[in-house]
Amino acid sequence: MSWGKAQITKQAYRTAPEDYAAFEAVNLAGRDGVRVLDVGCFDGFNTRLKFAPYAGVSRVVGIDPMADAVADAAALAADDPRFSFSCATFEEYEPGDEERFDLVYFSHVLQHLPDPQAALDKAFRLLDPGGFVVVKTVDDAAKLSYPDPDDVMRRLFELYERHVLPNTPHTSRTDRYNGEKCYTLMKRAGLENVRVRTFSTDTAGKGLDERRELFERCVYFRRNVPPCVDEAAAAEIRSLVDAWGALFERDDYYFASQSFVAIGQKPQEGVRSWTYAGPVFGDGAAASAPRPAATGGARAAEGEGAAAETLVLRPMTESDLGSVMGIEVASFRDPWTPLAFALELRHNPCARYTVAVVDGDVAGYLGWWGTPEGAAIVRVAVDPAFRKAGVGRALVEQAARCACDEGHAALKLEVRAGNAVACAFYARLGFLVVAVRAGYYDDPPEDALVMALTLA
Repeated sequence: MSWGKAQITKQAYRTAPEDYAAFEAVNLAGRDGVRVLDVGCFDGFNTRLKFAPYAGVSRVVGIDPMADAVADAAALAADDPRFSFSCATFEEYEPGDEERFDLVYFSHVLQHLPDPQAALDKAFRLLDPGGFVVVKTVDDAAKLSYPDPDDVMRRLFELYERHVLPNTPHTSRTDRYNGEKCYTLMKRAGLENVRVRTFSTDTAGKGLDERRELFERCVYFRRNVPPCVDEAAAAEIRSLVDAWGALFERDDYYFASQSFVAIGQKPQEGVRSWTYAGPVFGDGAAASAPRPAATGGARAAEGEGAAAETLVLRPMTESDLGSVMGIEVASFRDPWTPLAFALELRHNPCARYTVAVVDGDVAGYLGWWGTPEGAAIVRVAVDPAFRKAGVGRALVEQAARCACDEGHAALKLEVRAGNAVACAFYARLGFLVVAVRAGYYDDPPEDALVMALTLA
């Protein structure tokens, strides 16, 4: 058995900021003509979420041994000619004679391959000089469980490794201790400039529902006992799963887990190694980049009705970027990069960014700037699954309240003149057209309507 698609999608959203930190380190947002090989692309969702926002990425090749998953991936990315997908293992895959890559990406794949060292050796061969390998992986040795007097977690892990892994497709060679080995494996492959960073999640300060969610995330694939497993061993696994879950019910129980992200570079003769940027992999401050312009990204929930009962509005953080980018890519032809949002959050004192959360999922977001010249919405979008549920209305109304509290007389935005649904939505909230900017938009060319809401 393997993880279901829904679980893998959640994991892609949840851990996307880890990848974005690595992409910031290699300046993916500032490069052109980048060719990417995504090893183990599954259904393509993670591939698209991670690479579609980067305009400088010119080609993405995803490979996976599961034919059905590859078919789903091709359908998902059919509207973006940069993406192509092939059904192949990494061992089988061979690009054309002239094709090389600038980035080879292993997202929770390297630990499942029969020979991780051989895989990194091959990745090195497939890279152009100066290119990068990015590996995201795990290490069960880094997990902490206390108090756990009966050693429930470790006993479960031992049974899982003995009975479940060898009898589950695609995990028979899984190395549960891959994280600690990445640095050495990369160096032995010939990669230089190797950096490894860890990203931790734990139960500290979390409520019961959050602890239960974390438990399910960690135990989901460990409780999938194959039918061929001896019934006594299967019963023991189920018993230990229940016992471990009971620990998460206790507010004095501490659990911590770490994921590992490693970057290595192929040396380029006569060229110094790349200096990694950003607050995670860099040696100094985050990379500087132009602030995104207020491009009238007013894509609110269209035709919305009453507000969702479970809607919560809170400030956006960088940990939200996976979910934010999923909505961004689904909503705009010219999505912002994760770095653009990150720099807004880190460095723009005029920026105010809010996410709308429904039942624990980010359903939409809004950013506005408050400057001496006035207040303006610069980005707003709602997940298609949550449109017509009051999410966009709640975000805009909160922005209006905050702008009013900060002393602004009006809240402005730009919207495509031909977007009748969005124009009507803003009109219902009290916005009026105050100006027209001819030819403001590209792809396709169109005028922008400047709309303003007078704040009492």
